[in-house]
Amino acid sequence: MSTEERASLTPPVTDIVVDVPGWKAVQPRIPDTPQRRTLEAQRSVREIVFGVQDGILTTLGIITGVGVAEGDRSAVFISGFLAMLAGALSMGVGEFLGSRSEREVVQATIAMEKAEMAADPQAEFAEQVAYYKLKGFSAEEAKMIVTRLAQHPDIYLYEMMRDEFGIDPRVAEEGGLRAPFAMGGSFAAGSLLPILAFFLPVPMYWAAIISLVLAVVGLFAVGVYAARNSNRHPLAKGFEIVGFGVVVFVLSYLAGHYIPPLFGHAPVAVGG
Repeated sequence: MSTEERASLTPPVTDIVVDVPGWKAVQPRIPDTPQRRTLEAQRSVREIVFGVQDGILTTLGIITGVGVAEGDRSAVFISGFLAMLAGALSMGVGEFLGSRSEREVVQATIAMEKAEMAADPQAEFAEQVAYYKLKGFSAEEAKMIVTRLAQHPDIYLYEMMRDEFGIDPRVAEEGGLRAPFAMGGSFAAGSLLPILAFFLPVPMYWAAIISLVLAVVGLFAVGVYAARNSNRHPLAKGFEIVGFGVVVFVLSYLAGHYIPPLFGHAPVAVGG
């Protein structure tokens, strides 16, 4: 905020946010709409796609490696279900801790912004006016808008957080266990797909092939589901997810085959 921009706000504005009773207790707020809630629900596709894809690829690598190396169906079940349990717990806890850390950062930023508003409310007011001028409003229009906003501290604080920091302060209020359970549950569902093949009464070799096929079908289904909430074609999105999955699996196979010999070790099957 330049000195010239602050000086342009003359005469000084006095009816700003700190004059509103109880402003220190407010939290950032914007008017909610059904469209916002719908979009928020659609964004949960992130946890599902991430969890299912990771579950499929991680468990597929482990059980195919064990199946080829051991030739023992019980070893496949033990390693597969342990991978499913450990991965689901890790993904769920990781999502919970990551989201909480993000909320704490946003909450600290909101507290810092409130402290700046209390220490120098005129400067904060001038700063917000400058942001509206950058959006194309004249100085008079910007001042009128911010003056009106200042009488609604919760909305005013939201505008300041959005314009100055580029964040949605609603993140500070998001909580609960929906996202962690969605992430962990999606990982478990994805992990189960490649394991199912080894329940079939077929030789281990064919079980491994069927496991690969189920993994590809699962990845494709995730892509089709993700396309429902976007403008992407279901087939194109499905093949995109499968393509990334194949790349990850092939790179893992090549790493297991070529890297161990560099250290005097025999090649290792994928996940083994």
